[in-house]
Amino acid sequence: MGKLSEAIAVLDKQGVLQAVEEGIAANLDPLLMIDEARFGLEVVGEKFDRGEYFLMELMRAAQIFQSAAGLLAPKIEEFHGKVQAKGKVLLGTVAGDIHDLGKNIVKILLECRGIEVIDLGVDVRTQKFVKAVEEYQPDVIGLSALLTASVAEMNKVVEALEQAGLRKAVKVIVGGGIVGEIQRSALKADHATIDANEGVRTIEGWIDERAIQVA
Repeated sequence: MGKLSEAIAVLDKQGVLQAVEEGIAANLDPLLMIDEARFGLEVVGEKFDRGEYFLMELMRAAQIFQSAAGLLAPKIEEFHGKVQAKGKVLLGTVAGDIHDLGKNIVKILLECRGIEVIDLGVDVRTQKFVKAVEEYQPDVIGLSALLTASVAEMNKVVEALEQAGLRKAVKVIVGGGIVGEIQRSALKADHATIDANEGVRTIEGWIDERAIQVA
């Protein structure tokens, strides 16, 4: 691991920010630094899976990552020039749930890869998702939730898209802590994951497939 990923893995916020500032000063590629920070998050996730870290540590790591990304995001355009959006994703935490750390990480990772993100925020009602799909015509809709009760809300959004005749036009991915505690068959989505990196890879794959079909 590099200095940045190591600092995230041990939840050292000052160490992370210092590594980012040093990288910027050395004119390192900000996308590579984002990827290194993401690797640090993966290490935190592995520690969580082994019982070495708990939810509090997981949330702290996510917050530290956001702080690092906040410094790096403005540098991406300076380094690479303006990136043309290669796809569009609609994100939101479903009604009754206000947790957004995981959603925000996914948003950062997608935007850093040139994907346009429309973030509806938290506690988003079903009809707001439907109207946003009609308005923005995204390639993918990502539904986030942490609470058990939110599973029904996720399914309500998918059902509402079906009723509105929009379901075939958009892929649906769901994520958040609750996804790891229930049977995937209980979710009416195309994919479900608790891992932000896996979610981003899945979304990128869908967008790339659609681009090939259009071409």
